[in-house]
Amino acid sequence: MIKIRAYRAIDEPDTCIRYAQEHRKVLEGFNLANITTNNSDWAHDPYTFVVIAESEKTGNMLGGIRIKIADGINPLPVEEAVHHFDPKISEIVEHHIKNGGTAELCGLWNSREETPQMGITLMLVISGLSISNQLPINSIFTIVASYTLKIALQVGYKIEKSVGNNGEFVYPNSNFVARVLIMNPVELEHTYQNYKQRILFLRNNLLTEITEKTAKGDDILVKYDLKLNNTKF
Repeated sequence: MIKIRAYRAIDEPDTCIRYAQEHRKVLEGFNLANITTNNSDWAHDPYTFVVIAESEKTGNMLGGIRIKIADGINPLPVEEAVHHFDPKISEIVEHHIKNGGTAELCGLWNSREETPQMGITLMLVISGLSISNQLPINSIFTIVASYTLKIALQVGYKIEKSVGNNGEFVYPNSNFVARVLIMNPVELEHTYQNYKQRILFLRNNLLTEITEKTAKGDDILVKYDLKLNNTKF
């Protein structure tokens, strides 16, 4: 069984350190250690919320994703990544802060050794979007590489074409083209119907167990605990 749960970063500093360590291992395996989310500063940030996947059998952390809410003071990771390429990104973020609040879905990783073809990446993205209605936001950014663009578009993201070269920029190095995307995680107006149904189900059933299909077609039992117990700022 896999357990996917959500928490506020400042409530579980030790878990955050484990997350950062495991994420760093994955990035180093791809020679991407210079990516902007490769740090543990967020562990002390009251505006960061975390979703992790853990093995019920071993207790090992299998993957994670974060939501970083824009506080109007500290830049979002997307701003840090894109600003030198196109400073306009900060104006766009500021606009969304003033119009309902915004955030970024970031720091996505999964264990290459323990979760091949298990579909953990999609489960984490769905879970991250599922908890967004518990937060004071009505838009959420993300940065994706080409190999994750398809999933991002299917869950409802649209390319922010006003940034960079029609939404594209070189990041984290010259071997990769990344894209800035944004969506409304509350309305889910561009989300494919099957994913929208999954998100809405989890929002209405924050504590639940679901038999999910892996990428190989196998069944796996997933225990979700997505209720955020601490959302006051």
